[in-house]
Amino acid sequence: MPLASSPRLPQAKNAFTLIELLVVIAIIAILAAILFPVFGRARENARRSSCQSNLKQIGLSVEQYKNDYDGYYPQAQSASTNPITSWPTRMQPYIKNEQVFVCPSGETEPFVATRLATNDRRFAGVTDSAYTGFGVGGDGSTLGLQLVNKLSYAMNVITNASGSWSTAGFYNGGPRHGFTGTSTVTTPINESTVVAPATSIFILDAITGASGTNDPRAQGNSIRGITAENRTDRFLTETANKPAWRHFDGYNVLYGDGHVKWKRWGTSTAAEWSVQDD
Repeated sequence: MPLASSPRLPQAKNAFTLIELLVVIAIIAILAAILFPVFGRARENARRSSCQSNLKQIGLSVEQYKNDYDGYYPQAQSASTNPITSWPTRMQPYIKNEQVFVCPSGETEPFVATRLATNDRRFAGVTDSAYTGFGVGGDGSTLGLQLVNKLSYAMNVITNASGSWSTAGFYNGGPRHGFTGTSTVTTPINESTVVAPATSIFILDAITGASGTNDPRAQGNSIRGITAENRTDRFLTETANKPAWRHFDGYNVLYGDGHVKWKRWGTSTAAEWSVQDD
C-alpha cells in the first residue's frame, strides 16, 4: 500500500510588505531628524573651538610683539602710506601660518544676514589679495608684502571722538577709545594704559560686505578694525563690518590680557569696547 504523501508546508515570504517598508522609512526619517542637528551642532562646536585656537595663537603673537616693542599693542594700520601695513601683516612673522587668520566657519561662502537690513551684502569675512580691482591686499596691507590674504577677525579700534560712540553719555568728553591711541587707527597704545585688559575686547570674529553688485573682496580691508560703536553688536546699524554671529548666534573674542571667550551677539556693553576705567 503506497505511503500517503506528507502535507506541503507553506513557503515563507521573502519580501517586505509595503507597510513594513513604510514603517522602516518612517523610523529612519525620525532618527535622521533627531541626529542631523546633533551632528551639525557637534561640527560647529569643533569649528568654534578651532576659531578659539586661532585667536589664542594670535594672542600669543601679540604678546611676542609687545615684548619686541616695549609693551605696545600693534596698531590696526601703519601711519605710513608707502607701504601700508595692517595688524595681520605685523603678526604674520610671529605666527607664520596664514590659515590662523581664517575662521573655519567663515571661509568663502556669502553670509546671509538675519539681523541687518540688506541680506545680499554680507560676506563671511574672508578676503583675497588677488582681487586686482582693489589697491591693497586681503588684510589691507600693500600688495607684495608678507600680508595675510584671507582674514576673518577684526581689532577693536574705536577712536577717541564723540562721534565714535553711540551710547548716550558714555563718551562724556572722553577720552574713550579701544586699542588705538588717538582719533585715528594708526597710533598704538601701551599695555599700561589698558585699565582692565581681562574685560576689554581686543580682536574678534567679524564679517564684512559690499553693497550692490560690488565684489565683496573690495571691502576686504574694512574687516581689519571696528572703528565706531555703531559697528559693534550693540547696534543693528548697517555698516561695512560688524562682529559676526556665526558661532551659535555669537562670536569669539580675544581680550586684552590674551584669554579667549565666546560671547553671545548683542550682549556686549559700551565699557567692554573702551580701555579706560569705566
